[in-house]
Amino acid sequence: MKFTFLFCLSLQAMLISAITPAEAETALSTLHSQLNKVDKDGDGDSISQQMRQLFISVFEDPSTFDYPFTKLQFCKLTSSDHRIRLFNWNLPRKDGTHTYFCFVLVWDAQTKNYDWTELKDYQREVEKIENKFLTTDKWFGALYYEIIPMDKKGRGDTYTILGWDGKDRLTNRKIVDALTITNKKIRIGAGIYRSDDGTRKRMILEYSEDVSASVKYYAKQNCIVMDHLSPKNPMMTGIYADYGPDGSYDVLLLKGGKWELIENVNVDDFASGNEKPFYDPRPRRK
Repeated sequence: MKFTFLFCLSLQAMLISAITPAEAETALSTLHSQLNKVDKDGDGDSISQQMRQLFISVFEDPSTFDYPFTKLQFCKLTSSDHRIRLFNWNLPRKDGTHTYFCFVLVWDAQTKNYDWTELKDYQREVEKIENKFLTTDKWFGALYYEIIPMDKKGRGDTYTILGWDGKDRLTNRKIVDALTITNKKIRIGAGIYRSDDGTRKRMILEYSEDVSASVKYYAKQNCIVMDHLSPKNPMMTGIYADYGPDGSYDVLLLKGGKWELIENVNVDDFASGNEKPFYDPRPRRK
């Protein structure tokens, strides 16, 4: 208790004065470790708000964009083109759901500085979410683990982002989403996911809490390989608590700035490093 009280006093002093990235890193690491031990949702909310304020304070320092933050045990992604950086963490709740927090930093090569935006978890299900553009105030909350710059010849200001959402006690979700920057404003979702059913603004794969599902980007082949999900019992179609990987795979292949969905692919050649990582089962077009 004494340690917590003294830490809170130290944190308050930081928030009313200039703070360096190194000081923020130490405080954020301590808060995040406390977040993993809380017993009440209210305590977790309080800690996450303190983390938010620390980030906002340190964003005044231009060196923050490139500071490594190696002590932080949560998402700190930087895009390969050095334009986007994400700071992202989750707050598990007692009912099995999660609240997500995310800051997006966008580097400006001309000013040698960055702008930042906070994504705010909407925490409500949006009807037909795969076909909706979302704003920073109505974000589909997730924990991101990959950020992919799109082909400059296609959509140079759009980034594909891969994430995980612990939806509830029954199911989890993998999300293939997009983030687009226009005049320093951010929009979430993009019409870049193409399949036989049409074009979607994001893809969501929902599956049982009892299994894991892989959605992985392979830069060399410019594709995203995904476990194909299906119910254990055909009678449970549409009941995602029964869904899991069925041993087959789907691929999103980047073509002309859009991801084309190819289902039921053979990934045996992928493991051997072949440039074409799968067998395309579709009939050839004449």
